[in-house]
This record gives sequence, C-alpha cells and structure tokens, in this order.
Amino acid sequence: MSQFEKLKPLKLSFYAIVSVILFEAIGGILANSLAVLSDAAHASLDAITTFWLLYTTKLSMKPPDEEHTYGHGKIETLGSMFGGLSLLVISALIFYEAVSRLLFGSAISKEFTLVAILSVVYTLCVDVFRMKILKGVSKSSISAKANYLHAIADFSSTIIALFGILIASLGFYIGDALSSLALSCFIAFLSLRLIYNTALELSDIAPTREYKAVSSLLKNVEGLKGFKSLRMRKVGTKYFIDVTILLSSAINIERAHSIASVVEERIGNLIKDSSVIVHYEPLEEELPFSEKVERIVKKNKGVSSVHQIVSTKTEEGTFLTLHIEVDPTLTLTQAHQITEEIENDIKEFFPYIQKTTVHIESSTRAESGKIVNEEKDLNAIM
Repeated sequence: MSQFEKLKPLKLSFYAIVSVILFEAIGGILANSLAVLSDAAHASLDAITTFWLLYTTKLSMKPPDEEHTYGHGKIETLGSMFGGLSLLVISALIFYEAVSRLLFGSAISKEFTLVAILSVVYTLCVDVFRMKILKGVSKSSISAKANYLHAIADFSSTIIALFGILIASLGFYIGDALSSLALSCFIAFLSLRLIYNTALELSDIAPTREYKAVSSLLKNVEGLKGFKSLRMRKVGTKYFIDVTILLSSAINIERAHSIASVVEERIGNLIKDSSVIVHYEPLEEELPFSEKVERIVKKNKGVSSVHQIVSTKTEEGTFLTLHIEVDPTLTLTQAHQITEEIENDIKEFFPYIQKTTVHIESSTRAESGKIVNEEKDLNAIM
C-alpha cells in the first residue's frame, strides 16, 4: 500500500472530525445539551488521536536505515497503542457521564432542540463517511484500523446522544443513561482488544495464522525434504520471514538455489507485503558418515584438512580414527587443544562413539628438491 493510500483516509477522517467538533459545540451550547456537548468533547479527543495516528503512520513509512534495519513500522503500532488507550479513556468518560445523568439529570433548552438534533444528524453522516473510507484500508494499516474502531465508537455514541436529546426533551433521563452505560462497556471492549493486539505485535509474537499457512506451504514444495528455524515477525503491516530448508545432499548448487527461489516466490505470493529470506542445507541424515565427521572437524578454524577417517566397531564399542592437518607454526599446546575440541565435538554429535583418536600432521610438507631454472644447473645435472 502506497503512502498516499494510507494517509488519505486518515487525513479525511481528521478534517471530518474537526467539522463535527464545531457543529456539535455550537448546537450543544445553544440547546444546553450535555449529551451533545459530551459528544463534542469525545470528538475533540478523537481529533487529537487521529492527528497522532496520522503523524506516526507518516513516520512509520520512512525507509529502513542503520538504526532501524527492519524499517519504522513499529512506530505505527505504537500510535495504534495510543489510539487504543485513548479509546479506553473515552469509555471511562462516557461511563462517568452516564452515572452523572442517572444521579442528577439535566434539562435541555427546548427552543434550540432542533439545532442540537441537526448537529447530531450531521455528526452521524460524518461517522458513516469515516467508517466507509477507513474500512477499506483497516486490514492493511493498523493505524487505519484504530481510527476505524474510533469511528464505530463515535457512531454509537452519537446515536446515544440523539436518543438522549429526544428523551431528555420529554424529561426522561434514565433511558439515556442506561444506554450510555452499555455503550461505555462496548467501547471499553474494543479498546482493550486493540491494546492487546498491538501489545502482542510489539512483543514480536509470530502471527499464528500466517505461520501455519507458511508451514503448510513448505510441506508441499517439490524437492523439499523438510525445513527448520521458521521465524516470522510483523513490523507494521510488513512480514519478515526467515526459514532454512533441508534438501537432498545429492543435488547440485544450481538445483538447490532453484528450489529456494520457488519457496521464496510462493511465500511472497501467499503473504503479499513480506520480505522472505531462504537458507538451504543438506539433510544431515543423507550424508555419509565420513562426510558428517569431516563437517564437524572443519568447524574448528585451526584445521586446514582432514583425511583417513576410519571407524571400527568392536564388542567394546565404536572407535574413530582420523588425521588432521594444522598450521606447522602452532605450538604443541595449541595443537593439543584443537584435538581436544574435535574429540568433544564428535562425542557430542555421535554419543555412541567410545573413543576418538586424532592424529596431527603439518599442513605443509618439506620440499622434495630445489626447482632448477638456470641453464648451467641443467647442464650440470646432465
């Protein structure tokens, strides 16, 4: 989703809320309607929240840099967390106002009732407009989703305000108050759910549905023997996916790269806004024993070569003998330390091996003779 597509609905929503504040403030003051003035205050908080969401969304769309190698998507998530918290504050304010109405009530100015009703009807139209423009992008932008939930809460509270004006003009306050209590509980539920979801995202929890979908996809790729270390994280609306695929040790590098490319393409098609990194390794179970030993030994940086790997099975157990080549400048202590590390590594990987014997050789052999270049030397030999 482009920056324009993300920001435009939030900008329109912000301007629409500002117009609502003006209309409801004027209508509420003229009619002395607490319900309308409360809704105007609610809209003011919404305007502040929407402005913050707009700002954080714009920041989140900055490209990755040295300090934020995964991009700035978490800033949008933080903005949405603020949106959820502000929604929770709104629910508390509505609850407080509802209790106040139950206890005290208030009379409205009947001569300006029509003005109040018109301002509330205008607000309802604006709320419907906001819900419509935000719904389309709420699935791909967590900030738009937060603002969409605000629009739903605004629409509900405006309905309550309209209901409150109508029944308050008849001197019946309790219906308005009870409805407001129900509304505050509904908004609190929406806000807590939003806070919970953004908190999970900030903690880098793996998205369950997408994780299962990718796992299922990997099981159906031709040439794949398995996979491991599947890791996923979500930053804003973008998914970062890292996986190691296991391939037959008999295939060549070109074929391995081809399979990895297929995996990367299929995951990208499954999860559109994603960055996929695929590593590949040979399936260890398919490697010959000697090659497994060679891989383990060569992990030690002091070893330049390994050969003559021989395993012997006896009644006492399995014994392993191998020869390694090391830098001839190493001291005996350093060379002995290398052999101990190799023996420990092999014991850890092959617990059934009773004993490993490592023979040390120099990685450079003595020269067998001088290279003769000059003609006089050649003649002397002749």
